[in-house]
Amino acid sequence: MKAYTEQQKQAARNEALAYAIKTLTTNRHDATVARRSYVRDIKAYLIKKGNSIDRAYAEELYSAEISHWESFYDAIVGEKKPSDLRVAYLSGPNPENDIEVLVENGILPENIWAFESDNQMYNQAVISALDSRFPFVKIYKGKIQNYLKILPFKFDIIYLDFCKTIASEQTLSVVRDVFQYQKLSSPGTLITNFAFPDDTENNKEYRDDLNLLAANYLYPKVFTETYEDMGGGFIESPECCGISQEDFIEMVKDDSSTFYSQFITRVLYDLPGVLIPYQRLASNPELVKLFFKNFDKKSFDENYAEDLLCFPGDNAMIWSLSNFIVEKESFPKMQMKFNKQLALNSDAAKLLEQVELVHFFISEGFDDDMLSDSMAKIRKNWNITKPYLFCDVFLFHQLKDILVGQLTAPYFYNVDYTKRWCYKAKDTEMFMDLITYDECRYVFDWMPTVDMLENGVNDINRQLSLRFAMDSITKQRRWYNEEFFSGTAVVDQGAKTFEAKELDKRIRIV
Repeated sequence: MKAYTEQQKQAARNEALAYAIKTLTTNRHDATVARRSYVRDIKAYLIKKGNSIDRAYAEELYSAEISHWESFYDAIVGEKKPSDLRVAYLSGPNPENDIEVLVENGILPENIWAFESDNQMYNQAVISALDSRFPFVKIYKGKIQNYLKILPFKFDIIYLDFCKTIASEQTLSVVRDVFQYQKLSSPGTLITNFAFPDDTENNKEYRDDLNLLAANYLYPKVFTETYEDMGGGFIESPECCGISQEDFIEMVKDDSSTFYSQFITRVLYDLPGVLIPYQRLASNPELVKLFFKNFDKKSFDENYAEDLLCFPGDNAMIWSLSNFIVEKESFPKMQMKFNKQLALNSDAAKLLEQVELVHFFISEGFDDDMLSDSMAKIRKNWNITKPYLFCDVFLFHQLKDILVGQLTAPYFYNVDYTKRWCYKAKDTEMFMDLITYDECRYVFDWMPTVDMLENGVNDINRQLSLRFAMDSITKQRRWYNEEFFSGTAVVDQGAKTFEAKELDKRIRIV
């Protein structure tokens, strides 16, 4: 018997799962951050519409090199049918509800993995599955993150229907572990469902803390979504718009659903694309030595710490994780719980320090004396007038972005293949996000390693194909992340089919 059959819930789930399957099969080569034709399309655009210098350089890129990149892309991305996709999800007492939708869209029951940690719900799920058309489905007892650590394969779709808030225990930490242990295929789709409690007196303090958490996280961002109902698009930071921290808190309180919606999506963008790779680098001594020396808190404090308090937009991620808005006694506890879920191995004490240090390293203002010998040699010979200008000048810090990304394995989001819904489950607002992620190995692995870089990318064709592919990353991240690949555009962000991507408004299902 199907115990949970709310119409809005079914509509959101059915649309999300069907969309995810189509994204990873029929639309697979468009769902990656750089579509398969991206390098070829950039060259054609520059030759047709670029200035004389751009045209001259674009013509230097041979078709054979583009074909080589496309073959490399194909080897990484491949093709898949629905029957090839592997799915993981949180079971609940009626796992057959999700299984039916998946199977109807071509997923094989044998490729579906369900997880349930609650003993009573697990027993109900087993009974329900045995009584359904899918008696052989795999349902595992225990927390999904325990299995993420040991399973030897990745999932194409991971569906995490938490029915709790983003700040609850064992919600965001599960998302963190998906990416920490790299259990999402590339491209792959993550679907999450977070609750926002109703505004009854019993929930008042918790809702107020969630509002403060959202305000704390969003205020320093260089761009946010618009302040209209359920957001979408972009607008410059509250500070740039002349909105004080205090006024922004009141705005969040007045339209808490809209800002909670933005908060969820930005965290899901930031966590795999910035926070996890930053922490991977800072916590690995071998990676540290590869890129720089004197990488410690002392050098940071001497050269950078004071700027944090003066320039929130330049240090948005650090401000977002810091408790700079304290309006009530209970809030710091929620902030710490939130940070703990973002931190690798739940080590919240190291989170801020590691993010600060890596942000310092990849910035253009980093002291060259602290670079490793290999990086210092590259830096010494780096001439910003030598690379081709196109739309943006290719600066040294963007080269560091590639080298860091090559070894820290970020997952970048595709804005066009991000879909969001909200609906009411009884009295509770639910926020469902579907995000398609891509490890972009066709960019990172197109580069040689640090020690081979100087001799490995002298070829103009390799340089041009790399820059053309990089354009795709900056266009996806333009309005929502400044931490990686900022200012790497080859063509203008308004150029047709190469636009800086904007989020659609979250859809309300009524």
